[in-house]
Order: sequence, then structure tokens, then C-alpha cells
Amino acid sequence: YSSTLPAALLAAQGQARRGSEREPRAAPTSCVVMAGASSIKMMITNLSEKAIVSPDLSASRRRVVSLYRDTLRHIPWIKHTYQVKYSEKAMTQVVASLFRERAHLANVHEIDRLIIKGRMELEEVLHVWTGDMHVNDFFDKYLEVKPRQKLQASDFLTKFYNNVE
Repeated sequence: YSSTLPAALLAAQGQARRGSEREPRAAPTSCVVMAGASSIKMMITNLSEKAIVSPDLSASRRRVVSLYRDTLRHIPWIKHTYQVKYSEKAMTQVVASLFRERAHLANVHEIDRLIIKGRMELEEVLHVWTGDMHVNDFFDKYLEVKPRQKLQASDFLTKFYNNVE
């Protein structure tokens, strides 16, 4: 929807100038990322899913699966938009592991709370309300190789470096 809007505006400008020899320029095709990259359907889903209270575990399970699929569906867009350095496969594995960590929950209210939180975070990411660093730090926390501990200098080396006998 957002990519056709500039072209439609330019066409409308061309019709308004009827006598002009110039043709309206086409919309640029470069990688311009605009806010609100999610579809209207996704916005409605996010809005409705945040307002629902699950009556039982089977209903909450359907909502969890819906959130999981929506998140995985947007991983390529998130990788491109936020310039995440990790592969889509690695990002998918992080998301899957976070959902699996909570698979044991049986309290419907706790599950609903996590669904609402997940929907809000997904909405913030899709509307580009979060910064690049927030998204990258999120994946860094789970995927970054931890640096090695610095070795402690022994007493011998300390004395040697300080030129003490």
C-alpha cells in the first residue's frame, strides 16, 4: 500500500498539470523503509489479539501459534529493515527457542499476558517505533559469542613486568 501511494500522488499531479509536457516521475525503487510496513490485516490482528481474554488453554494455544507464525513471517522484513547481522535461520531459531521456553506454562492469565506483550513488541518493531540498536541488541543477547575471559597475570609475570627481583 505505501509503495503505491507516491506513484498515485505523482499521477494525480500529472493530471492536474494537463497542459504540461513533462510526465510525472516514477516513484523511486531504492530500499526506502517506511513506517507501518505491516499490512492492515496485521494491524487488525494485533489490535484484536491484545483485547481477547482466552477462556481456556486451547484458545490461548491458538493465539500463541498465531503470534508465533506472525513473528516468523516478518523475520525477513525485520532483518532487512533493522540491518540485523545474523541469518534469518538464526533469528528464527532465537524466536522458536523463546516460545519453547514458555511451552510449559498452564496458567491462562499468564499466557494471555505474554501474548499481549509479544503482540505489542511485534507491533512496535513493524511500525519502526523501536531503534536499530534495540532489535540488534535483542538478537546479540542470544546469538553473540561471549568473549573469552582475560587471563590473570601470574605473580612471576607481574614481578617481571615491574622489573622486581
